[in-house]
Amino acid sequence: MDWVSELRARLGDGLYLHNLRQITECCERGMKAGAAVLPAYVIRSVIADLARDWEGRAVQVDEVRRVEAGLSPILTDLVEALGRGEAAGAVAGHLDRLVRAWLAI
Repeated sequence: MDWVSELRARLGDGLYLHNLRQITECCERGMKAGAAVLPAYVIRSVIADLARDWEGRAVQVDEVRRVEAGLSPILTDLVEALGRGEAAGAVAGHLDRLVRAWLAI
């Protein structure tokens, strides 16, 4: 399974702490594979930041849902764009939306 397909599956499992580590590892495999390095790096960075924020504390379900509401639609659009092989400019727009959403959370 390629990293984009794996990322799609992992995102479908939700943004829970145990899954955030797996998403990060998936993105690291994408970076090492050399395809779509910038999107893999940005996604990994956002997810790793989120994991660090949640590490070592009990995260309430409503907080997870709030973060998912802000990030999941953008992550889904981004992964779909990567899967379709969209041009760098279109992918950059998704990356910008992702970072802006993360900063707003």
